[in-house]
Amino acid sequence: MRKRLILIVGVMAMVLVLSACGAGADEEVKNSDDPIVLGSFVDTEGGILGNMILLALEDNGYQIEDKVQFGTPDVHRNALLEGELHIGVDYTGNGQFYSEGFEEDLWRDGEEGYQAIKGYDEENNNLIWLSPAKANNTEALAVKREFAESNDITDMYDFAEYVNNGGYVKFITSQLFAEKYTGLLGMEEAYGFTLTPDQLIMLPHGNTAETLSALANETDGVNVALAYGTDGSIADLDLVVIDDPLSIPPVYEPSAIVRGEVLEKYPEIQEIIEEVFATLNLENLQEMNKLVIVDGASPRDVAQDHLVENGLIEE
Repeated sequence: MRKRLILIVGVMAMVLVLSACGAGADEEVKNSDDPIVLGSFVDTEGGILGNMILLALEDNGYQIEDKVQFGTPDVHRNALLEGELHIGVDYTGNGQFYSEGFEEDLWRDGEEGYQAIKGYDEENNNLIWLSPAKANNTEALAVKREFAESNDITDMYDFAEYVNNGGYVKFITSQLFAEKYTGLLGMEEAYGFTLTPDQLIMLPHGNTAETLSALANETDGVNVALAYGTDGSIADLDLVVIDDPLSIPPVYEPSAIVRGEVLEKYPEIQEIIEEVFATLNLENLQEMNKLVIVDGASPRDVAQDHLVENGLIEE
């Protein structure tokens, strides 16, 4: 009988431990019979952002079904639409591919683009886009920090002046970026400069790991490279992104998307998630991506460290 009592007590203790899993140590589980399914893109940044949301919600007493790094953008989007995911992470600029009836130029304005997809998805798909982080992960031109400082280049107006004054340029980029008006052609027209064919190295792909490596190593004389705003290699290689004040490529700011019925049931999760995203910017996302891609840290550990440093969860 004594052994049976010990077994029962042990099982009950295990149940209590498991029931608290996914909640902060002092938090009662708010949705023990109704876990929130959370996903994100399969890439490194998706892993970091997804884990930030997961850890913040768990710390506030929510049980989360972890599907962080769920899949490619199209798979992730379809899962949100079908209700397979309750919360996801996407970028405002992708709204141009999800919606209809908006002018192309609208997506160059961060706030207008956000409001456009927010209104469209809420009305048509019952998906709610929360306030995005101010970290534009769009296509951009990158240079070495030393080069930028010695030539006083901080934005594309400065770069245009450098080009027009006869400055040396060898730009490695994808062919697509070089030939589209939401890319180099648009930048040339907007800022008033022109790069000649001999100033370009055009690749058939947009692999920025390759373009940034060429820049860092000055391969074939490269001193300008195509980048994405939050590329981890930028921080690792001491490169800088040239600011694009006119936002010629569309603005891609990360945002959490929540299914309407979930947000209606648990409205407080909006404030929790938006508080997390308010701590993000271009530089700290570059550094966090670098910690995963270059230094080998796990996205979850990087996410946790960021939340602890910003006082959003306890260690």
